[in-house]
Amino acid sequence: MASAYLAASGSAYFLPHTLVLLGGSGVLAFMAQRAFAVRVRGVRVTGVCVRHTFAKDGVAVIVRYEAASGEKFTCLSQPAAVACARIGEPVDVVYDPRRPKNAEVPPIGYGMAYILSTLALLFGVPGLGLLYWIVGG
Repeated sequence: MASAYLAASGSAYFLPHTLVLLGGSGVLAFMAQRAFAVRVRGVRVTGVCVRHTFAKDGVAVIVRYEAASGEKFTCLSQPAAVACARIGEPVDVVYDPRRPKNAEVPPIGYGMAYILSTLALLFGVPGLGLLYWIVGG
């Protein structure tokens, strides 16, 4: 009965759009949560620059660091015109103690976390509105 109602009302056409909006919102919210986690509960440690990598925006460094558990991880810095460290030099790293792989090289700003949160809302609100309309709210 519900499928006949959806087909008759034309709202079935909007179901894939709704799912894309809500799915995209969920992914963006997850990414924003990871970004905020490093900023809120991050632990600062000193790692070592192990390699440079080149991108169109400049040079990024790959840093190896050790979490409090003793596990070793690597993270990638943001590309810059000049590498922030030479190979073998110490580099500060901030990581989430709950997920030590989630790490960033300072400086760490809130810009990307806020952008991701805003995009999650911009996708989620219309998605929820469409879902409300489809179910006949």
